[in-house]
Amino acid sequence: MALLTSMETSQIRLKTLCITAKAGLSIPTSLPALDAGLQLRAQSDALNRLLCLTAVAANSYGFNRLKSLAWLRQEHLETSLTEAEHRFLNDGEGQPQLFQRQVEGMWALAWALNLVPQLDFWKDCDSRFVAQLPNLKISESGDDLRRKAKLRPVDEVVAACDLAYCLHWVIREAELGGKPVPRDLKSYIIVERRRALE
Repeated sequence: MALLTSMETSQIRLKTLCITAKAGLSIPTSLPALDAGLQLRAQSDALNRLLCLTAVAANSYGFNRLKSLAWLRQEHLETSLTEAEHRFLNDGEGQPQLFQRQVEGMWALAWALNLVPQLDFWKDCDSRFVAQLPNLKISESGDDLRRKAKLRPVDEVVAACDLAYCLHWVIREAELGGKPVPRDLKSYIIVERRRALE
């Protein structure tokens, strides 16, 4: 996969500054740009993350835990779970709300895989998103999603990641300064999408 140069990451930051300025947000020019040399993980890694999160999120919204685990085994993904996801599905440890919020990270992964057309950090994911994912109730395979997926170019993904990074800075700066977060930004959207993109 192609690496980005420092000039390209500087150009990405300029684009981010234009977007945030249009939204009335001020990002200091001293905020470091993302590192040059960034490259994307393999498409299969992003797909596995999306599919694992599909099962975990379904369970966090009440889908049967054993059926979630059986589906992950069917898809050969049980070893792709994070430790926290493994504990949540196997032992019921963890707060469901934390995993419910990760739907926003799933949306970012779906965007990075060209499965959804837009990634608007000022909007929640589409309420019909679940219909684009495998139907765990009927043990639907993830193969159709795998066939449709095509990783976006590295500069597009890094640009989205840089925007998420800067928006997260805005939120943290407001919180640390005891000021309200800009009303059109939702912290959980920015945080979960940034985590997914990184």
